[in-house]
Amino acid sequence: MKIPFNTILVLFISVQSVVVAQSNLNAYKYFSVADRFEFLKYSDQYQVNSLTKFLLKKNGFIVLEPSEDYPQDLSSNRCLLANVDVIKVKGFLKTKLEVHFKNCKNEIIYTSDVGVSREKDFRKAYHEALRAAFKSISDLDYSYNTPPASQVISEDVPDQTPQKNLPPAPEVVEIPKSPVLVSTDAVRPPPPPPTQATQIKSVSDKIPAFQLKSTSYGFDVIENSTERIIHSLHETMYQGLYIINNLPGMAYKRGNKWVREYISNQKTVIEPLF
Repeated sequence: MKIPFNTILVLFISVQSVVVAQSNLNAYKYFSVADRFEFLKYSDQYQVNSLTKFLLKKNGFIVLEPSEDYPQDLSSNRCLLANVDVIKVKGFLKTKLEVHFKNCKNEIIYTSDVGVSREKDFRKAYHEALRAAFKSISDLDYSYNTPPASQVISEDVPDQTPQKNLPPAPEVVEIPKSPVLVSTDAVRPPPPPPTQATQIKSVSDKIPAFQLKSTSYGFDVIENSTERIIHSLHETMYQGLYIINNLPGMAYKRGNKWVREYISNQKTVIEPLF
């Protein structure tokens, strides 16, 4: 029995798509999941975010929590981390979800198949659709591949490739000394060597500009120079997640820095808090 050419072509394209997607994700060692997806009203509503983390770990992905410190290799190369987002697709009388993986430049590197559910209960519908979407991710059989040093993706490390074919250094020609009349007003003495006071000042410049003070409700962010409270961080029911008293969004520690996450123009924005 002959297999139609169109069937062979579809199978070939499907296999190629899986191979490309697999190679894309295999280049990333760590994965991060936001506490709230855009289609939800609050953090981990219907436990959709928790289920996403669970399914990622089940398929061999290393998922980092926002409050934990970055591993050493990720601190030096942030592009080892991919962000995972769940998107709700419009559907009539159906719940449709798909999973997006984004790199350090916020570019989508992989999109799962659309998971569909006909359940009317929101929690059941989201969970069923999300598990269905993860079937295509499971088929990728993800496994991190350590790239050679020459192919490491990085957004912060400057190019340290040795330069070749540099022009020769200019020849130094010594000019014989001759008496020259110079106005005393133009003579400027060399700057004095740094004194002990100057050295002490340079050390004091390294003192952090802000400090955290523990309170009954969480923390106060205090500016050291003025001892003024610039933010008050109030604890939530989720460990490591705080409400900011004077700014929209939520605060949490990401790596060694405190950040604020909020929605602007229908997009999730993450920026340093202090």
